[in-house]
Amino acid sequence: MAYSAGAGSGGQLPGSSGFNQTIQSTGLGTTSVTVPYTGSYFVEGTFTIPTLVGGAGASSLVVTVNQNGSPVYTGQAGAEGFYKDLSCTAADVITMVLTSAAAPDAVLNSVSATYSIGQGQ
Repeated sequence: MAYSAGAGSGGQLPGSSGFNQTIQSTGLGTTSVTVPYTGSYFVEGTFTIPTLVGGAGASSLVVTVNQNGSPVYTGQAGAEGFYKDLSCTAADVITMVLTSAAAPDAVLNSVSATYSIGQGQ
């Protein structure tokens, strides 16, 4: 799933409204955002992951955040969220990749993610 620069930015100058985008995705895979302005950004995410009966974690979900194809953050397996500050140039592509070696994570719609990316720290 890819989002273009300016989506959700309000179409204003960077100083007047900034950039903030919230994205939801389901399943393992890749979600990308192109940032519209040069500056400090943050990206954070929360995950809904499968659990075994009794509350024991069954997930080995891992998020990797890439900036222009290079990894800048790799989360711990089974974590339910993350936060990363970034320094970006206009048109940088920030990609969140969800992977897992656990069978329960591969079941259709068993994993969901909500990402927020915005200017500032």
